[in-house]
Amino acid sequence: MKTILAVDDDESILDVLRDVLVARGYEVLTASSVDEAMDILRQQRRLDLVLLDLNMPGKNGFALYRELDSSHPIPVLFVSGFSQSFSPSTEGFTNIWTNGFTLGMTDILYKPFSISLLYEKVEALIGDSGLVENEETLRP
Repeated sequence: MKTILAVDDDESILDVLRDVLVARGYEVLTASSVDEAMDILRQQRRLDLVLLDLNMPGKNGFALYRELDSSHPIPVLFVSGFSQSFSPSTEGFTNIWTNGFTLGMTDILYKPFSISLLYEKVEALIGDSGLVENEETLRP
């Protein structure tokens, strides 16, 4: 089973992300701040993906991404309510684009988003959940 860390300061978004991804067969950990996410990263041996909100109080998603970029080779799916989150004037934009997007390790999902688009982007970054379906569930 693949493990995803969802980081967002909006508890309702975290609830939706957790519910729909668990239903798809992923294990989902949640954090409502960058500091909480860093604690989880220090404790968790293996993560397959980080879903990362950009606009949060205190440290924003870019702060966590810079930590991941330097010490954890984990794919990141940015989640943002603002299409202006990425622009050439955004600090770190060039690094994110060249290192993450071009290597297929990074993508962005704008809020509001459809569940099918969430699944599509997650699966493009890390594949399906890795659960082996029970033989009986495959029968008509």
